[in-house]
Amino acid sequence: MRRSFLLYWLVITLTACHLPALSVNLRQPVDDPSPSPQQQVVVLPSPTLTPSVQPPTATATVTPSLTPSPAPTPYGCERPPDDYTLVTVGEFTLNQRTLWMLQRAQQLYGGTHDLVRAVTQGSYSPGVSASFGTHDGGGAVDLSVRDLNDWNRILYEDLDKIILALRQAGFAAWVRWPDVLYPGSPIHIHAIAIGDAQLSPAARDQLTGPNGYFRGFNGLPVEPPQPDEYGGPYICPWMIEMGYQDLRGQP
Repeated sequence: MRRSFLLYWLVITLTACHLPALSVNLRQPVDDPSPSPQQQVVVLPSPTLTPSVQPPTATATVTPSLTPSPAPTPYGCERPPDDYTLVTVGEFTLNQRTLWMLQRAQQLYGGTHDLVRAVTQGSYSPGVSASFGTHDGGGAVDLSVRDLNDWNRILYEDLDKIILALRQAGFAAWVRWPDVLYPGSPIHIHAIAIGDAQLSPAARDQLTGPNGYFRGFNGLPVEPPQPDEYGGPYICPWMIEMGYQDLRGQP
């Protein structure tokens, strides 16, 4: 039996001498895909992601057309009615259009002086030489500027406000100072209704003639023309529609 054992040991020893050495890494799994030392691993660079740039969407640019804004309407402008019915104010005759304009001026003035009661000369009264014929037709009126409750007091403090209100209502209006028409002529307001279809030729001249309101003068037929001490015409859109315009500086 000893001989058998020695023989077995000899066979085992000779066999081990001819087998290649196996190196086993007990920590590496059997199916680990890690490359062997003989393999060359080539690492390819990751591609750089460049964001695609979309071309801008073409948008049509709309340029708004420039429309000039309409000029604001001057305060108080309201076209009077075309009513030429004759009416009596006190002892004087006016047409309904002129009366409406006086009442409109009263609203705009807002003071205590009653412009309708203050009428001292109306329209349709031919032959008054001191008026140069301006009262021969429609649309002409003279107003007292004396306190109606105290005839001795002149309303100097209200003159500018009354003139402005009359112009806003559509009159060419001026203060006629004492003695300006003839020696002893009283202070009063003289007014011509712009656009009145029944104006006398002399009244029309006080609007657009060489000495007229729309030329920046006081309407008196004198040479040289006298400037309008209240600054020139108050022009409403309805006057322009009727053909009136600022004539200052024009021949």
